[in-house]
Amino acid sequence: MGLLSREGTARTLLLALDAVPYRVAREAARLGAFADWSGPAALIAPFPSLTHPAFAALFQPFDVGPSWGYEVRYFDAQANRMTGGNPLTYRREVPPWAEVFDQPHRGVAAKITNYVSSPRAAVSELSAITAHVLESPHEVVVAYLGATDGYMHLYEDDGPVAFLIEVYQRLRELQEQHLRVRGCRLDVALFSDHGCARERVHYTGSFKPLLRDAGLRVVDRLDGPLDVVAPTFGIVNYGALFLSDPSLAERAALAVSSHQAVELAAYSPEPGRVEVRSRGGHARIAWRDSDAGVLYRYEDLGGDLLDLRGAMASMQADISSDGYAHEEVWLRATAMGRYPDPLRRLAQALRGDRIASRATVLTSLGPGWSWGLRSAFAGGLVRGGRLRGTHGGLDRESSLGFLTISAPNAVVADAVPADRALAPFADVVRAARRGGQGSR
Repeated sequence: MGLLSREGTARTLLLALDAVPYRVAREAARLGAFADWSGPAALIAPFPSLTHPAFAALFQPFDVGPSWGYEVRYFDAQANRMTGGNPLTYRREVPPWAEVFDQPHRGVAAKITNYVSSPRAAVSELSAITAHVLESPHEVVVAYLGATDGYMHLYEDDGPVAFLIEVYQRLRELQEQHLRVRGCRLDVALFSDHGCARERVHYTGSFKPLLRDAGLRVVDRLDGPLDVVAPTFGIVNYGALFLSDPSLAERAALAVSSHQAVELAAYSPEPGRVEVRSRGGHARIAWRDSDAGVLYRYEDLGGDLLDLRGAMASMQADISSDGYAHEEVWLRATAMGRYPDPLRRLAQALRGDRIASRATVLTSLGPGWSWGLRSAFAGGLVRGGRLRGTHGGLDRESSLGFLTISAPNAVVADAVPADRALAPFADVVRAARRGGQGSR
């Protein structure tokens, strides 16, 4: 990502769309959108590919603290209990990244509206955001259009593609109006927090019997050595397990990976190492710091679990004699693969600092599978059973959001990790925050 050439009189809009995948942005661009902007680039969400981890990574350059958990309802490992995610706390208890946005955190009613009438809700949100940009006294506006999440889960791609073209056209009109009304340029970064698959959703059923068959005790809080908490929330194709005894992570990972929906389960037995297991494969990730950055190594212990054989063949000249290659080499070779940038994302998911309450074991399900609340799955059938598309997993469609920038001389790479995507705006956002610009 290159630096932005900025003028002191320019204002900035950072507009986040929920769950719009790279494939939708690419198709909108093919039909003429963003022709005069940089991008769209593939924005690689962290794993799990969910809103909370994604915004914690996206806003990391703005000195924003980590998200408390993976979702609005999460297991707090420090307090040893499930917390968040009910109508009384949804608006009051918001994670640190939510303070960056200029509009209030969305409540339960808004979330429901997004699923009942996604197209209407999306247009309404867009109109409110464009009006706010013209009226706001702030030099930087950070906005979140959440109705696109329902759009992606309930409709074929044609609808979201058409809406994204409308977003582009409305933003171009906003820029022209802004120049007339405010007398200065409006720079725009339009991006999504993660992607979304398009397969019809299938509910996995409970994984609790598999864990119990492995001799583990599925509970709501961790007390005994065999205890495991397996929280569920929403309609997602990832899973998180929290264990009393981390040495039992392999047992738990093998238990859940025996389910047909699970593509892989990962855990980190020690710093600098992640083990990845599946029904028919085993892989190991190792990493170490160097003066040039982080180096990663992939060991295929059977089954080429992360599907990296082809990528590694293309990287041979950049792999050291002991099997390590620079993180940028891995990024270029794997960004558009079955699992984008998998070594870095799995390492950060299990050992990083962007989630305060990290799981012992993380699983990635196949696209279209849902390991979430049965009630959420049933509630999503309000559209006559046409619920489609999950995210949360390590897979490409779940992982790849998009980024496009209108500012003069902006340069975006073909693919960019979420924690670097908004780095060119870090100085102006930090300055606005230090200058007392409110977040609400």
